[in-house]
Amino acid sequence: MRRVRYFTAAAAVAVLLLTGCTGTADPSAPPSSPSAIPTGTAPASSTGSPSATPPAVLAKLPRIPWDGGPDFYKKFSKADAAGWDDPNFFPIGVWYASANGEQMQFDKAHGINFYVQFNPDTDYALFDQHGMFSLMKPKNAPDNWAQLPGNYVDDEVDGRFGWDEGVAHMNQTIKDLKAKEEGRFTYANWTPSLISYDAPMDITKRYWETVDVSSTSNYYYAGACRDWRLRTPQGYNPTTTATCQTSSAYAKAMQVMQEVNAARGVYTPIWMVPTVLSPEGEHDLSDQMTPDRVKAQVWAMLIHESRGIVWFTQSPGGGDDNPCMSGDALADVRIHNTACSRDQVQAMGEVNAEVKALAPVLNTQSYVWNFGDGLDTMLKSYNGDAYIFAMTQDAQTGQRTFTLPTGVTPKTIEVVNENRTIAVKDGKFTDDFPVESTHHVYKVRL
Repeated sequence: MRRVRYFTAAAAVAVLLLTGCTGTADPSAPPSSPSAIPTGTAPASSTGSPSATPPAVLAKLPRIPWDGGPDFYKKFSKADAAGWDDPNFFPIGVWYASANGEQMQFDKAHGINFYVQFNPDTDYALFDQHGMFSLMKPKNAPDNWAQLPGNYVDDEVDGRFGWDEGVAHMNQTIKDLKAKEEGRFTYANWTPSLISYDAPMDITKRYWETVDVSSTSNYYYAGACRDWRLRTPQGYNPTTTATCQTSSAYAKAMQVMQEVNAARGVYTPIWMVPTVLSPEGEHDLSDQMTPDRVKAQVWAMLIHESRGIVWFTQSPGGGDDNPCMSGDALADVRIHNTACSRDQVQAMGEVNAEVKALAPVLNTQSYVWNFGDGLDTMLKSYNGDAYIFAMTQDAQTGQRTFTLPTGVTPKTIEVVNENRTIAVKDGKFTDDFPVESTHHVYKVRL
């Protein structure tokens, strides 16, 4: 059997798949080195201009390959006119939403700014009224609808068709939409098959090339540790059954997606699909999400250069083992204050707010720098400051020591949103990562 597929449906709509975590690496796969390297150490040459002149002390560092950040959307007149090219804007969406007026107010207050799917009979005027974007056109919306910067094309086509048939389906669908001619970008979500050893890189590239923006649905925290054969990114340790239900699995999945861009030689945005609840509930093969996990999955993927968030808020599977079964956790919390999901929804809103506040930083081109062993990091600069985003690799915990780039010599650094500073000595500082989901953002005065 070429691919394993786990399918559930809710509200008569196709929803994202619950997929599991990889076991040991495929023995036929290329070996990786025993210690991982920081994000962006695959080809370091830039494919576009940095978003701003780098500070002198960082100017000699190589940059990660660049998809253009917000400038990517300047290529699409509708997205450009909608303000998606604004450095202060970071796309934060919901996969399938209730999308009525009261729900839009609630969703917006929790950081959502666009919807991927919803009831097609929804009145388009509600989006205008609440300042929300959509990647799906309601039935009554005009062709030139300003709140439609891009078009959602399809979900997990690679899991419903043979390899060639799926690519042909995508190309025909896009031709029918005439999306690119309308000045709108195209978006599709794929199964994790495309970033596993089950899919040859050439096949994955062909799917990636059909659309402008791609994502894959990976629910490692919530899903069972099945042998999904996730590719091991170059320079990283394989994900094992001991580390599959951790933030490091999300990090490696995101890094594999970056390697797809590298193999294409064309860098386009990659979005993440985090989940609010476990799609299958909680049982011996599936864990329920916790607030810490809700946040950690996002930071792990952001550190690996995700350019957007599409929240999966459903929990349609699990039967009697799923007391939190839901078609939209956000609506459940707004209407019923549902106990089993309100803490996760609050955590979703909190991490969305942090991402929104850091959007001008996140929307800049990163530098390549190795801060030290056992760290997964991203280095950026904005307004004369450096920002270090950090987690640990392979679900490790404990103290980690950071070595700053040459010429970066502050006496202290600020830990963003934690109301503390850390002393720097001889160009190094140390911080604690007590659990695998711990993340820190450091602001360094240059």
